[in-house]
Amino acid sequence: MLLIAGRALAQTPAVYQDLYTQLNRDVADFQSDVKSRWDGSTFPVAFSAQLTDANSNNGPSLLQPASFTLIQSEILLVKAIGVKAVSVEVSFPMLDAGFFNSIGHPEYQAQFLTFYANVASAIRAQGLQVIVESQSMIPTGLQSVWGTGLQQYYASLSTFSAYESERAQTAALVASTMRPDFFVLQEEPDTESAQSGQAQAATISGSTSMLSGTLAAVRQVNVPGMKLGAGFGAWLQEYQAFANGFTRQHCSQTQPCVAQPLDFLDLHVFPINEQTADCSPPPNPKPCTAPNFRQNTMAAVTTAIAAGVPLTISQTWLRKVRDAEWLQINGDIQEAREAYSFWVPLDLAFLQTIHDLANYAHMLFVVPFNTQSDSAYLTWSASTALQGEGGANTPAQVFSAVQSAAISNAAAASYTALATGYHDLIVTDAIPPSSPANITSTRTSPASITVNWTPSTDNVGVAGYHIRRNGVALVDVFQPPYQDTTVSASTTYAYDVSAFDLAGNVSSNGGLRRRHAAAH
Repeated sequence: MLLIAGRALAQTPAVYQDLYTQLNRDVADFQSDVKSRWDGSTFPVAFSAQLTDANSNNGPSLLQPASFTLIQSEILLVKAIGVKAVSVEVSFPMLDAGFFNSIGHPEYQAQFLTFYANVASAIRAQGLQVIVESQSMIPTGLQSVWGTGLQQYYASLSTFSAYESERAQTAALVASTMRPDFFVLQEEPDTESAQSGQAQAATISGSTSMLSGTLAAVRQVNVPGMKLGAGFGAWLQEYQAFANGFTRQHCSQTQPCVAQPLDFLDLHVFPINEQTADCSPPPNPKPCTAPNFRQNTMAAVTTAIAAGVPLTISQTWLRKVRDAEWLQINGDIQEAREAYSFWVPLDLAFLQTIHDLANYAHMLFVVPFNTQSDSAYLTWSASTALQGEGGANTPAQVFSAVQSAAISNAAAASYTALATGYHDLIVTDAIPPSSPANITSTRTSPASITVNWTPSTDNVGVAGYHIRRNGVALVDVFQPPYQDTTVSASTTYAYDVSAFDLAGNVSSNGGLRRRHAAAH
């Protein structure tokens, strides 16, 4: 079965047409598999979004006031899409005093404790649940900001027991600081091992040992209602042993298990390649023993259901990687490919399948990647394409371009087809926002008028505001105020404002139309 029409493939750059065809097949097979099991009934899944602007890998820049302003805007944006929870990655050793001391900034601990407490409060202030993800912070590559200081700190934990101890204590501190509704204590054993240099973290015995210690430490914090889980990526070749160990099935000397029951089993569902060639990196890659990552996902789901352990997906996206490329090319290249708009039909088809899987498996929450894709994709061209793939841009340049576009589009209340598609999957809404109130217009200079108002409310979330000037559509904005710099000194202007949501519901014009006479 092909999900995407030939027209969409024809609009795909030639350099990616083979990949598009492969991914189309993979998504179609995934969708078919899920539909063969699912009776169409729904479950109250907390469909969610990542709060990328608060990710601990962003480094010390998080402490800048402008950073928190972006975070608050991102929370409002994903609320408008209709999510019920927001996920924040607070990975080890974030909040650890030993780490901050080792990099010469002991003051960071108190500052980051306040920062992440405020992040959790900002999420809850919008009526959303808090999900915290914890693995290891990234020490190398484009997503690494902490750099050599983080690398040296990992190296200083010379034994696995020392690493386990610090990991558990830090997780308990995260729990007491943020008091999340859901806390994913471990996510990718193989990735954590590679990043931290702790070989035992990638083994089932080491992973369950570390998880048991972390689980005990976090439960001692005694946060009411907090659910604790852990998981792995569907690409993990020993996925079945980890699924058994985390759900406490078939426990024995050869099948280590976590000491206490988890509240949920978490999965990372990306990629979904069916015929992956190699499952270890160069220079001596080893062929995959479980090359069908979609089947691995479904097997893990079946294990959890049979064990009576609830499921979650804390990270998922349609990773743009060929069967022969997995772990053989830089991950930054794979992620940079995701920036282009010709992928949107496949991305939506994938999200539809994840939506159906979540309802079938009665998942507690699901968190898609790439929140920036709700506001922006790049149009593929020679000027935006990657090096070796039709252009001259590095992954860093592609990331920068799409992030810049996302910030600009979000301020203009401009959403992608992916955002509206995800909204329509998870929300049914026929109620318009309230009307904006207390509209004022103030001439701040002969060529500038500031229009301000009291923000509207909505049963889902306000997506933005239409501003009209003298009865003519002027601009859409995400939040007040709006600075109109297209005015003349000798002219009187009248403004009205209406709020809209992503379902297309629009409020009546806010209050009375206010006229502002020009200065003379």
